Formats: sequence, C-alpha cells, structure tokens
Amino acid sequence: MSERRDQPWVLYALIAANVAMFAVELASGAGLLAPSPKSMIALGASFPPLTLQGEPWRLGSSMFLHFGLVHVALNMLCLYQARAVEGVFGHVGFLVIYLLAGLGGGIASLLVQPGNVVIAGASGAVFGVYGAFAAKLVMHRAQIDPEAWRRTVRSLGSFLLLNAVIGLSVASISLSAHAGGFVVGAAVGAALLAGTGPRRVRRPLLLLVVGLALTAGAVAVMHPEITPTQVAVKRFDEVEHASSVQWNAAIERLRSHELAGAALADVLERDAIAPYRDMRQVLLGVTDLPPRLAPLFHALDDYTAARLSAWGLFVEELREPDPAKKPAMLEEYKLREQAVRAARTAYQDVLHQLN
Repeated sequence: MSERRDQPWVLYALIAANVAMFAVELASGAGLLAPSPKSMIALGASFPPLTLQGEPWRLGSSMFLHFGLVHVALNMLCLYQARAVEGVFGHVGFLVIYLLAGLGGGIASLLVQPGNVVIAGASGAVFGVYGAFAAKLVMHRAQIDPEAWRRTVRSLGSFLLLNAVIGLSVASISLSAHAGGFVVGAAVGAALLAGTGPRRVRRPLLLLVVGLALTAGAVAVMHPEITPTQVAVKRFDEVEHASSVQWNAAIERLRSHELAGAALADVLERDAIAPYRDMRQVLLGVTDLPPRLAPLFHALDDYTAARLSAWGLFVEELREPDPAKKPAMLEEYKLREQAVRAARTAYQDVLHQLN
C-alpha cells in the first residue's frame, strides 16, 4: 500500500477550527448545551430562506458550527478516528474531500429538510471522510490483506448502522446531511483514486473547482418556498434589532444630558416605537398561519405587545408635565420590562421547540 505516514495535520487543523468556532459560539452567548436557532443563524448557520436568497456562504460557515458541546464533541471524535484517511489521499486531497462533502451534506439538507429548520454541524463533512475511505476499500481491495479488509469493512458498517439508528431516533439529527456527505465523499475519493497521474495536488484542486461550481449551480436552481409566515418572522428579527439599536442610542443621549423630556419622547416614538408598531401590524396580518406555527405567533404577539406597552409608558413618562407622577410611572415601567423579558423567553422557548 502506498499511503503516506506523516502526521494528519489537516485533520488536526480542522478539529482546531471547529473547536475554535465553538468557543466563538460560547463567547457570543449561544449556550453550552442547546444554543437557540436564532443565535446560530446570527453566527452563520444555514437557514433556507437566507441560504437560498443571497447568502449561500452559509453552506460553508454552517460546517464549523454546532448545536452544543455534545454535538461538536461527537463530530470531532468521529473525525479523529478517521485520521488514517489523510494518509491515503494526501493533505490537499483530504481537505478537498472534507469541504466538498460538507457542502454536499448542506445541499442534501436543503433539499430534504423543512424550510424553517436551522442547519449546522460538521456531520456531512465527517461522513464524507468515511465515504472516501469506503471508496478506497472498494477500489483497492486487491491491495489489502483479506482479513484486514473484512475487519475494516465490518467496523465501517457498524459505524454507519449505529449512526443510522441514532439518526432515526433523534429528530434533530439530519440524516440527509449524513447521506449526502457520505455520497459526495465517496465520489470525490473515487475520483482521486482513479487512473494515474498527479493526484496529490492538481487533481484535488481541480475537483474542488468542479465541486464549488456544482454547489453554486445547485443553490442557483433551488428556490425556497418562502411563505408570508417566514417573511413576517424575518421582518420581526430585522425590525426588533433596528428598533433596539435606536432605543439604546436615544437612552444614551438621555444619560449624557444631550436630550430629554418631550424632545426625547419624539425621537423614541419616531425611530423605535413606530417601526415596531408597524411590524406588529404585519404580523397580525399573516393569513397563511399553519396550526404548527400558531403557538409561535401567539408568543411573538405577546412579546411585541409587551414591548410596545413598556416603551409606550416610558414615552408617556417623558411627556408627563407633573413631576409627582413620574416616580410611579417609572416603577410601572420596570414591571412592564419584567413582563417583556418573560414574554421574550417564552417566544424563544417556542422557537427552539419548532427547530
């Protein structure tokens, strides 16, 4: 056998990259065990309405993001166990297999998963590494000791069967990403092993170019079924962020004594409250609401109503001419802010359950 025995430094680098991105997730507040779908989207997870509508880069970034410590630990353990594969295909070949399999798994998920599911993880890429190894076993069987070949095939088969059972048992696992990554990895591995000629660098790079072109073509022809419901939720996220930025900026002007009273109230009403109120009208106007999403929209309406109630009272306090009434209004404002936080937590819980 002609495998190279130097260190699998590309594999180590990929593990380091995945662990580093998990550290970024933690630093951003995404959560150790179960980060919210919204936080994962913000970090670059794949989400069909975004990935297929101008943000195809999410197919790449989502390969290095994971839904919690267990997710990243299992994927990296499986990748480490396949470290011998880098010696078979070379450093560049191994990297190309990993990247193209990850993209292939992402495309498979977009084809199969529901349009509101957030997708992240290195599973497709990891399964692609095993797929390439399977191609090696098939194409070079005559070069491998029969007993070693049978033992390796049994081990690989057990690994695939175990993951299939787990995937069927856990709803959050994307079997489509596993299968897509495995098939792409096997295809790339077979292409690297076929025939003769320069395989270590030029052939992997050529396959990478072809694979990227095919990925771009697949994204271009795929059209997500974006319903008014999805548009409304996306609109909510955009307006909530923009309004919160405007509100915080105005409050800073109050603290610096740059603006106060009715003048500040006018700014808050125009820049933060009015867009928020308009956005809530959009949500209330959604007519295609499926039963599955009804709890989400009810929670979202409760949250927006609580936010408008709190902000509205604060603006009233700024405009109140009687100083004696202001302390009681500010105390009531604090209570309403507590209701806002509770409503937001309830909304995020429902959103997490849906994903």
